[in-house]
Amino acid sequence: MKISIMCDSLLLQNSLEAFLRDYLSSYKHCEIVLSDRKRDIDKPLVIISSSKDADIKIPFSKSSLLVDLQNIYQKKFNKKNIQGDNYQKNNLWKLERKIDKLTLDFRENLIKTIRDFYEE
Repeated sequence: MKISIMCDSLLLQNSLEAFLRDYLSSYKHCEIVLSDRKRDIDKPLVIISSSKDADIKIPFSKSSLLVDLQNIYQKKFNKKNIQGDNYQKNNLWKLERKIDKLTLDFRENLIKTIRDFYEE
């Protein structure tokens, strides 16, 4: 999978470049273009944003981004898995989601404990 990135947001551009460095290609040689808005181009476009129309929603983790791109790539090009076993990637994505939830729960409990302590 060869990817070119064309984002208005420098933060999103840099994040995508860091996550996808093994897949980056020039626009001329790419198969897919990732962007944070619609563009009038002659290559398949994947929109990454927080809008409901986006192909990939923000926020995302590296593993969820790779899984989403793999699914989009397979649909658009009807190609086989290029990133390895989907089962393994899905498990990694599930693990990241569980860790995110645990971290959020811990943060909320910690803040509640601190507030309760100072409100006494």
